[in-house]
Amino acid sequence: MKVIKKASVLVLGIWWLLFQAVLADDAQFAKILLKAEAQGEPIPVLSLLYPKMDVALAYGIQKAYVEQKQATTKIVGFKAGLTSDAGQKRFGLTAPVTGVLFGSGRLTGPAVVDSTRFGRAMIETEIGFVMGQRLTLPLADVAELKACVIALMPVIELPDLGFARMEDLKGVDIIAANVSARNFVVGSQHPQDQIDPDKVVVTLSLDGETIHGGKGSDVLGNQWETAFWLVNQTLAQGWSLEPGQVIITGAMGPMIPGKPGKYVADYGVLGNIFFEIR
Repeated sequence: MKVIKKASVLVLGIWWLLFQAVLADDAQFAKILLKAEAQGEPIPVLSLLYPKMDVALAYGIQKAYVEQKQATTKIVGFKAGLTSDAGQKRFGLTAPVTGVLFGSGRLTGPAVVDSTRFGRAMIETEIGFVMGQRLTLPLADVAELKACVIALMPVIELPDLGFARMEDLKGVDIIAANVSARNFVVGSQHPQDQIDPDKVVVTLSLDGETIHGGKGSDVLGNQWETAFWLVNQTLAQGWSLEPGQVIITGAMGPMIPGKPGKYVADYGVLGNIFFEIR
């Protein structure tokens, strides 16, 4: 009987290891995210299913998610997230994170944002850098990046923080879920050599009342340095950057809840973005 019992324990142990190995597969995790998205369910907190998840696995899941999603939409850019020290510490990270922007999420102001597509809509005021040429190899410095960027523009990002269990959320979950990318609203483009993005100041109003403000230098102290980091991180993950794609560098000022109403984001020299959340 003892031999049988030991054998049973051994079999169960082997099955558990096999289960964990299957569960740790990038594509399987990606399917869990895509299924929840398609059914309008909260974003799964994958680290609850696989506590050993690390940053490398999280980015692997993100890539599998993006590759599967490209069956219905195309990549139009990339984003930085958690660009503040406080945000990184809150979710157990030591660096910002990167995600992918899809054509299905791109809106042009004035835009109407459908809140039913979100579990929990948020708003970030950001600056977008429009690429002028294809990049496949890491850049040496900011000067080289400036030669590759043809324009700057204002961008409102509307990430979705509708995770199933916010109290258990970790940085790796945010990475795996494509850094909560959902919608983003773009404004008009301006030649990059005419504007210092660090000096851009933005104010956001809701139904005529100012509710938010920020400045370009809020993003890791330097917009161009952040853009340089984002480009090289994106390339290191195996993506390329194409002409016309946009990279957005992170929130100017705090991220705020996306409440219903009519918004105006005044970016000064970069112009305005008008959008409505319904």
